[in-house]
Amino acid sequence: MVWEILAQIRGLAMGQRMAPSLGIAFMSRVEAPVLGLRPLLYCRYIDDCFVGFSTQEEMDKCFELLNEQSKYIKFTREKLKDDWLPFLNVQINLSGSG
Repeated sequence: MVWEILAQIRGLAMGQRMAPSLGIAFMSRVEAPVLGLRPLLYCRYIDDCFVGFSTQEEMDKCFELLNEQSKYIKFTREKLKDDWLPFLNVQINLSGSG
């Protein structure tokens, strides 16, 4: 077996007690410009965000803003598929029919 030692130069190690608190603090800075856009819905759990706007243009602007906040962290997004959108461990129906 060959062992390799790697240096972590950014971020926090998994399992550190302070990691969740620092992640929340960091995300509060990252989300500030998005909240200025006044989304219809904004939910966040640690670093997972669920954001809703009334137009695709507004959604694209939000995604752009999030990705401009740090050169080291890039957000990804889920696209609506058959009126369903995943968030954490649930599926959210956005059909508008209740």
